[in-house]
Amino acid sequence: MRPKVLFLYILLCAVWSTTWLVLKISLTGTPPILGVALRFSISAFVLWMIFFQRREKLTFTRPAIKVYLGFGVLNFATSYTLTYWGTQYIYSGLSAILWATLPIFVAIMAHFMLPDDPLTIRKIVGGTVGLLGTSFIFFRGAESFEDFNLIGVLAILLAVIIAAGPNVLYKLHHQTVSPLHVNVVAQTVAAVLLFPLSWILEEPGTMVWDSVNIAALLYLALFGTVFTWSVYIWLLTQLTVTQVSAVALIPPAMAALLGWAFLGETFTPRMMVGSILILLGVLVVNLHRKPIRERGSR
Repeated sequence: MRPKVLFLYILLCAVWSTTWLVLKISLTGTPPILGVALRFSISAFVLWMIFFQRREKLTFTRPAIKVYLGFGVLNFATSYTLTYWGTQYIYSGLSAILWATLPIFVAIMAHFMLPDDPLTIRKIVGGTVGLLGTSFIFFRGAESFEDFNLIGVLAILLAVIIAAGPNVLYKLHHQTVSPLHVNVVAQTVAAVLLFPLSWILEEPGTMVWDSVNIAALLYLALFGTVFTWSVYIWLLTQLTVTQVSAVALIPPAMAALLGWAFLGETFTPRMMVGSILILLGVLVVNLHRKPIRERGSR
């Protein structure tokens, strides 16, 4: 990777690692659907200001609309809602661990949708090693099932599978759709869909408007959304979709440590071994790739 790409890749992993801890804190006083709606409405507002300051014009080609709706409806609205809802019932670190399966589903979809990103032995090995590391982190014996909620786990796994599709779709059309346009439109779509859904399915009046909850919401919106998704989608224009989705393998190790430090979630020597395996898996996935520019991308 070029230095700029590598720096942003590492910074993205670091920031995304903290969002699981902040999300868990936020859920103690925020209905999940409302939390996602507020998060994307704030981040979309900031992105629209950037959009108008740059005097941009939206692209409304058929591929662009597919990408906007793919991210807005599937990734931001559906996948994030499932993640928020599921994280209510399990450890924040476990939520992050489950998201580590994203590169596997992305690699499978990319194999069928992207001719230049086939499923290779290296990707299979790297993904398997990374997922083996995630199993080490949360394997503590029979007592580990005391805090295991199957419904929460299934909700997040479904969220991961749903999120994989838009990632591959954007990689397919990234040369014609700006990362800023994807973010500003898709996050607006998500907010518009989720606010009425929250009023129907939840009790928005139960939202706790204290300093901690407001700070958590702003952090998730500004750092966990504006920054992370801007960098993430930009990286899709620089690397293969499988390489970028491998970002999901690194935050779980850091999220587990943060959960142990601030929420009392157990951190054991096995988690340290798992962290090493996760990083090794990411390294294997990213080895021996030709720079994306050599293959005709911007």
